[in-house]
Amino acid sequence: MIISGGRVLLPEGIRDDLDVLIDHGRIEALIPAEERGHRARDGGGRVDVGGRLVTPGLIDLHVHGFAGGCFDDGPGPAAGVLRGLAAQGVTAVQASLVSAPVGVLAERLAAFAAMERPADGARLLGVHLEGPFLAAAQCGAHDPAVLGPPSADDVRRLLDFRDVLGMVTLAPELPGAAEATGLLAGAGVIVAAGHSEARGDALRAAVDAGLTHITHLWSGQSSTVREGPWRVPGLLEESLAADHLTAEVIADGRHLPPALLEIARRCVGERLCVVSDGTPGTGLPRGSRYRLGTVTCEVGDGVGVVVGADAFGGSTSTLPDMLRHLTGDLGWPVAEAVAAATAVPARVLGLAHRKGAIAPGLDADLAVFDEGFHPWATVLRGAWLGPERTAP
Repeated sequence: MIISGGRVLLPEGIRDDLDVLIDHGRIEALIPAEERGHRARDGGGRVDVGGRLVTPGLIDLHVHGFAGGCFDDGPGPAAGVLRGLAAQGVTAVQASLVSAPVGVLAERLAAFAAMERPADGARLLGVHLEGPFLAAAQCGAHDPAVLGPPSADDVRRLLDFRDVLGMVTLAPELPGAAEATGLLAGAGVIVAAGHSEARGDALRAAVDAGLTHITHLWSGQSSTVREGPWRVPGLLEESLAADHLTAEVIADGRHLPPALLEIARRCVGERLCVVSDGTPGTGLPRGSRYRLGTVTCEVGDGVGVVVGADAFGGSTSTLPDMLRHLTGDLGWPVAEAVAAATAVPARVLGLAHRKGAIAPGLDADLAVFDEGFHPWATVLRGAWLGPERTAP
């Protein structure tokens, strides 16, 4: 298959004179448009995307659900979530699970390990456990009753499912957190700091043990306090000051105002990821209710809110919604914003050799957008998902 007639977003900028040749689920070549007639494969064809923007498939490191479906509810609903996200141009995800007892999370990991992955759904890159090793004071939409410090036995139980466990968010200041970080990171699991009251010493101990990532800046993070005349940075400031940690922002226009997104952009730069933190409320009308674990949430004015509490209940926006906000409302360059939802998360997961860019040899995961990042079509592992526009 050849994708032609598009504005192709490459790391160096947008090109309107290239076609993307796809073969056996990989990008075989980028060819000058005038050669397109000589390069179609038998049984393939050409898809003219009519001048639309062609980007790498979006990668969501942190998403809980979509359109009423929740990853916490197991493989059946998860398959629907993966299909729904694929239609939005999201070609790969980590399934984020909210805090629950370790035994419950182990059962959910086992179910994901045995799950049959839908061919027409976003690729499941692994499971992200957002908890339960979080600080109750920064619980957000997590049930404080199930939060607590990690034990070595807890970690070993979760590592029984290392093949599917991709990331764990924890609070570095909790007793045993540094030791848990060492066990997880030693097994190849990405460890992130989040929902935490940590100060610099606790974060540094976790980093020394293998922590590499920061979960959603400003959301569930301690900030500067005064101890006598002394100002003591919190997790937020320590995260922004770090020169090697990757970090996330929820760029839905609700979680963070423009000034904070700009601070993250300037401080974190090419290490900054955009994540949706999407929930089952994504795509549902205002007033719809959904659950995150035991916590009831409601779709509010462009964001999820915890019912009966002064807290956000995750996002109700997709990654294309966030790219629209960053580029259309805030003026970020298209290449920079898209990289934060493609190349950077691919690097975080150690998959830059396969995903996150349009280049020969990489997976044929592409997103095609109308003006303003409105999804039009998706190429998923070389398969076309979208309007029938194929020419012989």
